[in-house]
Amino acid sequence: MACGEVVVEGRSVPRVANPRDTESALNWQLERIGSAAWLDWPLKFQRMAFGYANDSGWHDAADAVSWLDHHKLLREGQAPRGALVWYHAGDRIRVACSLGSGQVVGPLLTGPVEVALLISLSTDYVWSDPHFPFGH
Repeated sequence: MACGEVVVEGRSVPRVANPRDTESALNWQLERIGSAAWLDWPLKFQRMAFGYANDSGWHDAADAVSWLDHHKLLREGQAPRGALVWYHAGDRIRVACSLGSGQVVGPLLTGPVEVALLISLSTDYVWSDPHFPFGH
């Protein structure tokens, strides 16, 4: 299937060990609900949520999706809790983190960090494990 122009391969990929575990990363994000400091920085927000202080090595979410697709790390269907959800909003690819049950958290297009139903943001999405291969 596809997220815009990206072809998605279904394959089992093991969870990645990040500096901050999934629940801690989600708590970090939920503690920032309402903050407008992350406007237009959804990729940086997710990278920092999972404990990476330095740049991810990707220019933006579109660059990340391209890299993840090339490495066959994208999946379709309902994203599990803690997965990164890559979605089309307007003319850009954005990223948020799955809370499970179709909800995501992150700096959304409207500005502040929020919790939203993914279906209200986009019907064109894929997900990946929280993988930042170039982060430190």
